[in-house]
Amino acid sequence: MAKKHHKYTHTTVTHHDDGSHTVKHHHEDGKSHKEYAKPDHAGMLDGMMDNTAPPEAGPELQGAAPGGMPAGPAAPVPGV
Repeated sequence: MAKKHHKYTHTTVTHHDDGSHTVKHHHEDGKSHKEYAKPDHAGMLDGMMDNTAPPEAGPELQGAAPGGMPAGPAAPVPGV
């Protein structure tokens, strides 16, 4: 397993009825936690990547589809 670059032991996400999320990264020192709110699922994922992914994972994964594969053209929607 690759060594993590951050000092968080775990992350909790609270999902709200309006589609927003509150994310809390729990720091290993027990007090330097980071908590923030995001209005939607995409924002929640962006915040998690910004705070827990290795720095080198940022630019290479921009525009990537789930699983780290490059995003292709959008598939046509049948009947539209």
